[in-house]
Amino acid sequence: MGRTEQATAIPRQRAAAEDTSAHAILVAHLVGEAGAFIDELPRLSAGEEEAAHNARVAARRIRSALATCAPLLEPEPAARLRTRLRDAADALAGERDAEVLLERLLADLDALPERPGSARARALVTRRLRGDLDAGRSRALTALGTGVFTALSADLVEPALGLTFTERAAAPGADVVPGLVARTLRRLDRAAEALPLAAAGVPYPADHAGFTPYAGTDDEAWHRVRILAKRARYAADMCVPAFGPPAARLARRLKAVTEVLGVHQDATIAADAVAELAAGPRVGGPTAFVLGELYAHERHVATAQRYAFTRVWPKAGTAQVRAWLDG
Repeated sequence: MGRTEQATAIPRQRAAAEDTSAHAILVAHLVGEAGAFIDELPRLSAGEEEAAHNARVAARRIRSALATCAPLLEPEPAARLRTRLRDAADALAGERDAEVLLERLLADLDALPERPGSARARALVTRRLRGDLDAGRSRALTALGTGVFTALSADLVEPALGLTFTERAAAPGADVVPGLVARTLRRLDRAAEALPLAAAGVPYPADHAGFTPYAGTDDEAWHRVRILAKRARYAADMCVPAFGPPAARLARRLKAVTEVLGVHQDATIAADAVAELAAGPRVGGPTAFVLGELYAHERHVATAQRYAFTRVWPKAGTAQVRAWLDG
């Protein structure tokens, strides 16, 4: 879409959103994600692949919408639902996280040169993470039979998920929702500005402005930006049915950001897990050497993703991409 077409499209989409209340935009999104979550419950019980991941994504999207649209919601029912969603997602986290980490580390070990300690390193990784995977699966199956999922499922099938709304929710969506998305983006902007972007803008900054690629001391700040970027992306996704291509374009740009930060997060978690294994008892020199190589690899991946962030992030912040939020 060219600039002239976009300039014409934005007022047209906003005019369409004038006919839809903020309440209707939010509820349509919530009901869709609630259905996606409930659809995964039989698959979770059957132990099907991706069921836990899909359910967690749906729960995360609902929680994100509740946070973004907090001014439209009465606090107590929204807080209760967010707590139940968090508890359910936490119950599902262990299995999926261990599975992803195991697959990543084994693949990365296979990509390293074969050395005397390679077999032992693989055995350590496999034994530790298969134990975590089994424990996570057990927790998830146990949780499915408890009140955690029963109470949540009851909420999700209620009209409007059992939520109650403020007077502001009755206003036209075009008058309210873009401002809520813009508020979420401002939080993301502030967090991103606080990152060491000068160092990240160098592909492999051996010692740039006091930064070393292996330190990992600021991983939490990058993780925080990832969380806020996901929330902003989900907020843009929520707006697509009412606001059309302008919202979809912002969502695509933010998806690119979250994908880069997702790889960064996976690499930092992998590096921490490898460091913990290397510090364990009875790890011989050859095995420790291989684990050190693996750690260095994961930190280099994280460093490369920081550089990639400096390339995709500006594209999500242009005035053209955010023009539909201006009112």
